[in-house]
Amino acid sequence: MSAHAEARAIYLRGRGDVDEAMFAFFHPAGGDSSRCHGVVICPPFGWDEVCSYRARRDWAAQLAAAGHPTLRIDLPGTGDSTGEADDPGRVDVWSTAVANTAQWLRDSGGCERVAAIGIGSGGLIVLRAIADGASIEEAVLWAVPSRGGAFLRELRVFAQFEEPDQDGKENLLPDGYAGAGGFVLSAESTEALQALDVSELELSSSHLRRTLLLGRDGIAVDDVLRTHLESAAVEVSTAEGSGYGAMMAKPHLARSPRSVFESVLEWLEQGAFSEASPRGGEVAPQSRLESIDCVQGIELGSQEQRIKESELVIQRSHGRLFGILAEPLDGPTQDFCAVFLNAGAIRRIGPNRMWVQIARRWAVRGVPTLRLDLEGIGDADGDAERFDTLAELYVPELVEQVRAALDVLEARGLPRRYVLIGLCSGAYWSFHGALCDQRVSAALMLNPRAIFWSPSLETMRGLRRGVLRTSAWWRLRHGEIPLAEVVPLFRYARGTLLEVPRLVVASWRTRRMGANALDLALDRLRDSGKRILFVFSGNEPLHEEFQSEGRLDHADRWPNVDFSFIPGTDHTLRPIRSQHAAREALDRALEQLLSGDDLAD
Repeated sequence: MSAHAEARAIYLRGRGDVDEAMFAFFHPAGGDSSRCHGVVICPPFGWDEVCSYRARRDWAAQLAAAGHPTLRIDLPGTGDSTGEADDPGRVDVWSTAVANTAQWLRDSGGCERVAAIGIGSGGLIVLRAIADGASIEEAVLWAVPSRGGAFLRELRVFAQFEEPDQDGKENLLPDGYAGAGGFVLSAESTEALQALDVSELELSSSHLRRTLLLGRDGIAVDDVLRTHLESAAVEVSTAEGSGYGAMMAKPHLARSPRSVFESVLEWLEQGAFSEASPRGGEVAPQSRLESIDCVQGIELGSQEQRIKESELVIQRSHGRLFGILAEPLDGPTQDFCAVFLNAGAIRRIGPNRMWVQIARRWAVRGVPTLRLDLEGIGDADGDAERFDTLAELYVPELVEQVRAALDVLEARGLPRRYVLIGLCSGAYWSFHGALCDQRVSAALMLNPRAIFWSPSLETMRGLRRGVLRTSAWWRLRHGEIPLAEVVPLFRYARGTLLEVPRLVVASWRTRRMGANALDLALDRLRDSGKRILFVFSGNEPLHEEFQSEGRLDHADRWPNVDFSFIPGTDHTLRPIRSQHAAREALDRALEQLLSGDDLAD
């Protein structure tokens, strides 16, 4: 069995605390180790957390295989943990969560020492936890600033480069809030982070003995941070930390910086010290989470309707798929299940964590929900690097994996009727799942990039829309158009004028064939009584093609199909009001499904 397959999903929560739980993956040690040396990986915030997820998974597997039991966590209010990022007291809760996680790893794993890896803002939380008494002897701090204000400035700069909404309005947040990449910090959390200054933390009496400070692709480590650690009699080592940017690329392009993984492992294994007690006193976390239970599933929800969340593993020939299943415990259960699919290569939490919020809310309404990772995404086994070619997200094998998940849900005795929900390629899988599986009664699709994929699709779209226009250059500069998609366009542009007619004809033929196939597919879905919802932001190429091909003008041909339009032009719904509008569109669809009305009514 592979190191990845041995990892298990757990929830860590305080005893007697029903609704506060932290999701984590525990990777048990796979090799012989004379002394147990555990590791906790604390992630960065927001979009960086999403992009680096697969790399952190690889890192944890490598550490475990080398004999270090490793726990990678979703901080409370993020990922699959309970709560929201704007809940009260997040910075305090995050600090306590790291402290108690380290203590659980020491107690339950029999670890004689514990190291923490903090990435970006996660490193600030690790240092705050250590200053508050966390039983952590070693820390690896990658791209960690000495002040929370520096992190917030970077977040705000990132936000300034995000595209404004369709009507020209900026992505405005409530007073005092900060956010970027679709993730938001409350005014309270922003204030707490702004006040967090490592140079003011008392570390000399902490458990911390050694630190490894990693730079960031040529950017040196923070001198204030290094100086303060040294003044606290902490042994400090530094390294370049190359590969940080590659780890933070878009999820389908992100790469694990394995040379850094190797150097960190070497540093950890060089750090053996005496059996003497840690230099700090006994750890005493002051929090309702101070006594930690490890459970395989959690209960949450309202008093009227409780739900249970637990992992769902689906074995396949390549390894396993992974999902989080939320099931109603009280009250009536509806006669269908909702399955939320990956948005491109983003893990099961969905765009901006929307799937977690929606899936839990729907489960409280009595709808069993599954948040699913397909092959190579999130915590599913497989090669993540295959998705640097977008065409790999549009292959029949992934639709078959969705159907395999439905088989498992059916075998568990859940309702044998399914609603598929997806964004981008997830919308593509939803459509084709409805097309080929009689158990799927509805497909709810946000910003589908394509319904039928062809190798020349993006190139032809670029030619039709004008790759040289100003907006295209803006999107390229800000990462909205991957360079890999632009290169073929320039290759075409370098061709002779005699090639232009051929390209136009080829574009017309490809588009005509795709249009005919789509019309026939919609006819099949209409005849089988399946409900279809398309939700489009502005500037979506598929919506433009629907308009130019007259499909919207003849919508009465498909009374089972509904169209909804939401503000903003960001494909992954980063503007806050785009997120709200998308949730409202899906909730309206749910109400119609619960009432038995057609989506188009």
